[in-house]
Amino acid sequence: MSDPGDRWLNLAAALSKMTALHSDGGGIAEVVAIGPPAAQPLRDILFQREPSGLHQVRCRAAEALGLLGAFDVLEEFLRKPRCGDPVERLGDDVVVSAAARAIARRKDDRTFALLCNLARTHPLNGLIAAMASFGQLEAIPVVIDALDEDEVRQTAETALSSFGAVAWPFILDAIDHFKCGSELSESRLRKYRSLLSLLGEARLITEDINRLRPLMSHADLQISLLACRIALRGRSKRARAEAATRLHDLRQGVPWLEQLQIDQYLAVANA
Repeated sequence: MSDPGDRWLNLAAALSKMTALHSDGGGIAEVVAIGPPAAQPLRDILFQREPSGLHQVRCRAAEALGLLGAFDVLEEFLRKPRCGDPVERLGDDVVVSAAARAIARRKDDRTFALLCNLARTHPLNGLIAAMASFGQLEAIPVVIDALDEDEVRQTAETALSSFGAVAWPFILDAIDHFKCGSELSESRLRKYRSLLSLLGEARLITEDINRLRPLMSHADLQISLLACRIALRGRSKRARAEAATRLHDLRQGVPWLEQLQIDQYLAVANA
């Protein structure tokens, strides 16, 4: 039977290694190997305020707590109010993302609901990725809403892609809200470009293609090109013909990079 004193010395050494700022994450495995006695000191680290915004050590604590299965600690942390100081909040957001990924190991409805609620009010990369990992359809609208945020758009795109074809109806519904004649910010335009990009490999039925046809003549070049790409892959002969005509017309007055993009779309359609 191991000596309790030795066990605490081992824990102290592992924590010292894990909390070293120059560490690349070493020490996490050693801390986890200690077992349940490591949970309380890890909680102390996780909940410690860091006015400087440094987050690496607390992120390691969140990861270790997840590996230990100390999900109640992670849930407590995720539910607590966030700090209002902007610098501290920036670091805290990174820790929240790490805690979200760690608690996602607990695949139950309670955890999924917690992640959804947090992502709705303040989408973060870790929250979006963790929520999508459950594979539940209820996450899709939340992920689509997250596309509004430039900081998490790439993560949201990856998350939506992971759902495959089941996400297409949700994406089409979101695109329906896109009014061709309305003035949108560049950030909002990027959101709709993302949505159309996610439908790029879809083989949509005629009814769905018809919902997108007005976008082929949109003033935003990329939205027009992406809508044409979708139509070229769809099952509507009329829409395919309209898309090809539109692309040939566009090709005459666009830079060479967009010309190459158009040639690729047409080559795939003719293959």
